[in-house]
Amino acid sequence: LGLKLNVNKIKRGDATFYTGTLTDTTGKDRAVTLIHTLPIPGDGWRYLPNAREEQPTQSPQEYATTSRFASVGTSRLSMYPLAVVGKGDRGWAMALDMGKPAFFRVGFAAGTSELYIAYDFGLAPEKNTADFSFCEYPVDAAFRSALAKLYEAYPEYFRCRTPQQGLWMPAQAISKVEGWEDFGFKFKEGTNETPWDNAHGILTFRYTEPMTWWMAMPKQLPRTTEAAIAEAQRLAARGDKDAQALLNSGFHDPAGQFPALVLHEPWCDGAVWSMNSSPGIPGDTTDFKNKWNAGIKETLYGKNRQADLAGEYIDSSEGYVTADLDFRRSHFSSAQSPLVFSAEDFKPAVFKSLIAYEYTRGIADDIHAMGKLMMANGTPGRICWLAPCLDVMGTETDWNPRGKWEPMPDEELLYRRMLCGPKPYCFLMNTDFTAFSHELAEKYMKRCLAYGMFPGYFSADASSGHY
Repeated sequence: LGLKLNVNKIKRGDATFYTGTLTDTTGKDRAVTLIHTLPIPGDGWRYLPNAREEQPTQSPQEYATTSRFASVGTSRLSMYPLAVVGKGDRGWAMALDMGKPAFFRVGFAAGTSELYIAYDFGLAPEKNTADFSFCEYPVDAAFRSALAKLYEAYPEYFRCRTPQQGLWMPAQAISKVEGWEDFGFKFKEGTNETPWDNAHGILTFRYTEPMTWWMAMPKQLPRTTEAAIAEAQRLAARGDKDAQALLNSGFHDPAGQFPALVLHEPWCDGAVWSMNSSPGIPGDTTDFKNKWNAGIKETLYGKNRQADLAGEYIDSSEGYVTADLDFRRSHFSSAQSPLVFSAEDFKPAVFKSLIAYEYTRGIADDIHAMGKLMMANGTPGRICWLAPCLDVMGTETDWNPRGKWEPMPDEELLYRRMLCGPKPYCFLMNTDFTAFSHELAEKYMKRCLAYGMFPGYFSADASSGHY
């Protein structure tokens, strides 16, 4: 096959840990699915997709809990880092090491009675290796048992650094909220009154958004990609740092062009560019360096700081308007995580959610070393591997769209609670507050309480009409 596989196997207690590297030896672009299986013979196994459900398995079906990324690899990415099966009172689990993320799925193949983990790897001359790490272990026949052992296997990923918890306030000054003491605020997104926050026990986080550059365009310009590119080049020539970062950090599509979305949002009328925010992207001006560097670190957290920040806040952490794949070959060698391949033509590329990991991890390493905290919006949503880097998580949500009560379903709430473990999870309700009655507010709070989450409020359009 023109491939070399090195695997190390270590036993700790009753769990077996595997780490390894897959290497291409041909010097060509490759699209490879690497599969490890654990045979567990016999019929009658039940697949346990979460803590509430179980499914009797039937040959030749395959069972996995995945989200779909149609353009990436074999298109299925596991949501949980683990897959669990049980029979009687015994079971088995296989789990990704979230500190070594890759495009993967874990599941159970009933036809061959095998628990498995499958990785979709892209290999290229610029990056001809892919590292991986996972474990397998016996459990009681319950998802919660498997999750408890995952917490034990990787305790640092589920460490809670925020024993004091409470509501998340986005952007606005808490001091201007009448009766602010009644709301239980603890986490503040934005630095508009950090000294006041410090004095009142509020943990304040500085805002950044990776993987995007929202570029406003003059009203007279046509809303086309060609006009957007010309405007970006004009701004770069004038010394605009974001525009210069696009030249080094911008994604490439398969044709080698910068992909952009032309959008009219409350916060930007223009184009949003997909940016590779990984720390290793070469160049003096990159998206990562614009948002985190030694100078920023010293200004915000050094001895001459103006106030005490709690840490860094990452918005849109899973990349909601970003292209899924970056085909820019000059970015391949700087990727710390494995490449993937495109579903359509098997070309190697960088997956956006692994860029999100590298950006988050790159800042978190510095922040945690200073005893500070990481907070993010929009995760865990479909990606499991950001949670270990973060201390406070949450999302904006609308449980009353078009005036109809539609709370987040049980399986989604369980997913967030279980990936966060003991860490706080906070909601911001983004809805039409004129249609959000006291009775609905009470239902919202009760449901959040049931899952150990915090019920905050924001804005119907995530910009104006703040609650």
